[in-house]
Amino acid sequence: GQGYYRQKIREKWNYKCPVTGCEILSILISSHILPWSESNHSERLDVENGILLSPDVDSLFDKHLISFTNDGELVLSNRITKEHLKKLGIPTDVKIPISEGMKKYLNKHREITING
Repeated sequence: GQGYYRQKIREKWNYKCPVTGCEILSILISSHILPWSESNHSERLDVENGILLSPDVDSLFDKHLISFTNDGELVLSNRITKEHLKKLGIPTDVKIPISEGMKKYLNKHREITING
């Protein structure tokens, strides 16, 4: 199921990271919003539970250093600053498209990001 999931995430995000615009498909990661280990079977394969991210952005997202609002704006944890992101070359004024189905996953992700 992971190969199917990866392909569907790539298609959904038009084969590029919505944060950086990176189109190097070989390095992009089909990241789960609600981690694989915390998801049930249907959530693991739900395309709404995924974002195609460049490696730095994926790492920040996985470690709950960043998240996104339901409007697609970047949310920072209190453990990272805009200056950190600037040094990594990651834009802080980005707004990614959020579908209705993504919101339940982002709500959980954001709660951990904000509250630690």
